[in-house]
Amino acid sequence: MKTDSARFGMTRLSRDSLSFLQEGYTWRTPIGRVYFILVTQGDARVEINGHLQTFGGDAFLFLLPNMLIDSLLLSPDFQAQCLFFDFDFIVDFPLLLKAEISHKASYAPLFIPDSRTANLLRLYFDFIEERYQVPEDNSEILKGLLFSLILEVNRLYARRATKVSVSRSDEITDRFFYLLHRHCKEEHNVAFYAGELCISDKHLMRTIRQKTGQTFHFWLTDFLMREAKLLLKSTDRSIMEIADELHFPNSSFFARFFRKYQGVSPLKFRKGR
Repeated sequence: MKTDSARFGMTRLSRDSLSFLQEGYTWRTPIGRVYFILVTQGDARVEINGHLQTFGGDAFLFLLPNMLIDSLLLSPDFQAQCLFFDFDFIVDFPLLLKAEISHKASYAPLFIPDSRTANLLRLYFDFIEERYQVPEDNSEILKGLLFSLILEVNRLYARRATKVSVSRSDEITDRFFYLLHRHCKEEHNVAFYAGELCISDKHLMRTIRQKTGQTFHFWLTDFLMREAKLLLKSTDRSIMEIADELHFPNSSFFARFFRKYQGVSPLKFRKGR
């Protein structure tokens, strides 16, 4: 297998495997990384962001970045297929995970499919795993297959109704990320988001820090960098046009910002250097 294993990977999970679902282990999903997990047999009791989830075979888990996972109990026969990818791995595609889908998955990451859908998901996972295991470079094929799976997951989560009891701080945090998905390009000031939530700037910043462990500016930067990378890789717009779309004062300011957080200039990133 020759692909970018730092940004994409697949593995098999079991009760005794040394993984983040190992019984009694608490773990937080990394920034910028998404996990799709398909349970193939056994049962599990897992807390995700403090909410207890109980599930068995054919269950599907959609884990977004910065989720807190606490594995409480796994049956001896527990097995699952796990696929992860970083946002950078699919930056070439013009369509990423939709904001409304991430919004639903953040509330309810567990999905119990019907038998037909479960079979479809198993086919996706098995096919991607088969291509992942071959010795030659399959990065482009894997990206295409992953993109198809993401579209399928978007479809599944778009059709579900989500009703979950959450605390006020959870509601503020979730609504903040929803607003950030929609407005990060044009709104870079905490006052806008606090105003939309009808709370003070300090209240918002304190809540975000308490719930995620990161600051408002960290998340704004993270979202802006995702948008910048997407525009650089999937469009032929000039650096000036991208800077303007992301509401930076000028292209020089944008270039300095990008280099600070990516380590290379926007042009070098676009050329793949």
